[in-house]
Amino acid sequence: MNSERGWNLAAVVLLVLSLGTTSFSQVVEPASPFRLMTDFCRFRGGDDKHALVEIYYSFARNSLTFAPDSAGWQAGADITLLIHQNDSLVHADRWLVPYSIRDTSALSSTINLVGNYRMQLKEGEYSFFMVGRDRYRSERVDSFRIGFPVKPFSANGPNMSDIEFASIIKRGEEGGQFYKNTLDVIPNPGGIYSEEQSCYYYAEAYNLLVADTRSDYMLIASVLDAVGREVISRDRTKREVGESSVLVDQFAVDKMKSGTYTLLLRLLDTANTIVAQSGKKFFVYNPALGVDSSLLTASSSLPFTVYLAMSEEELDQEFAWARYEATGDEIDRYEELSGPEPKRAFLTEFWRNRMPGLREEYFARVEYANRSFRTGTREGYRTDRGRVRIVYGEPDDIDRHPSETERRPYEIWTYHQIQGGVIFVFVLKNPGGDYELVHSTHRNELRDDNWERPGVAY
Repeated sequence: MNSERGWNLAAVVLLVLSLGTTSFSQVVEPASPFRLMTDFCRFRGGDDKHALVEIYYSFARNSLTFAPDSAGWQAGADITLLIHQNDSLVHADRWLVPYSIRDTSALSSTINLVGNYRMQLKEGEYSFFMVGRDRYRSERVDSFRIGFPVKPFSANGPNMSDIEFASIIKRGEEGGQFYKNTLDVIPNPGGIYSEEQSCYYYAEAYNLLVADTRSDYMLIASVLDAVGREVISRDRTKREVGESSVLVDQFAVDKMKSGTYTLLLRLLDTANTIVAQSGKKFFVYNPALGVDSSLLTASSSLPFTVYLAMSEEELDQEFAWARYEATGDEIDRYEELSGPEPKRAFLTEFWRNRMPGLREEYFARVEYANRSFRTGTREGYRTDRGRVRIVYGEPDDIDRHPSETERRPYEIWTYHQIQGGVIFVFVLKNPGGDYELVHSTHRNELRDDNWERPGVAY
């Protein structure tokens, strides 16, 4: 899909807020809502300080408004991409994805229009915010925000890229939009497959020549259902490998019931030790087979699939986020654990002992706190407002006082449904710092009824 680029940083930020609707005397209205699907993958960069990040996006052709032109009918999507590192906007771009047809009768068939965006990023914590708008109906808009860390791929041992799900992988021609390593990899950003499709995947393994010696590796590709049971397993030996290797395959989903699955790739050495791995969720929609009802009664001893591809560092980060939900005994137990397998088992038990759906709700709050309350190098979940937002949820009312004469900025959050009604008071004591909790009527929180005295509020 061709795109037209060329906007400076300031122009993008202003224009994304000021797009208007173009009027035509005759248009073909869209048959479905405008929905933007996005995904990303991290590959080895051009040097040891960067990673190559690819951002994928797609939308349905019949979700666009078509207007007449001299050659037939034209449509398009206006895409804006903003990339932040911590709180700083480091990259912005905006482009038009045009699409033309000669006859609108072709719109009866469902086709997804797909694109990608590539850039080299240094190590750090990033997020990207992508906005898509119907070219001729700018009020029809959708957006995605995704946070992700970037770490250059280590040269100390084998490692693996993220998994890219694709709708098709075939031999390609160099220079094409989706070309890499002799292949055209057409991304499937939603990771959704129906019964008549095959699930294609692409990944890369690096630094396979350890200490200048060649070694055989075993690649095991496993598909796990929503409770971690293996439904597909394939293995193949990669002999006489080079320094890096491309990992490509496909499998049919027509025998898989509707639901969420995880593809787990593991690279084992000759001692059967896992030296690199990567995992990613995908979705199968197969109405003829329905949903696997046995998922409701599956053994509780099986680990959550989300943990199977996590490194020990990622597991530690999850528990750091979850500490507000943990008891003192649980914190002590986790800190005694060593190695990824015990930590996977602990976290699985941790969330299964709580209300169904709490994990998803809790981490949605964490994501909001990290996005909204980060201050300098302090992540949002570690701030006072972030903690309160995670523990108690969204307040019913926020009374903001950002600039009052001879008084420090402060906020009062009110929760009507907690303990008959409670408040939290946050004061910005130091310019450039963070709002600190100075008073609350919640029985388990800091209470200072004289918080408005000099030295606190002034």
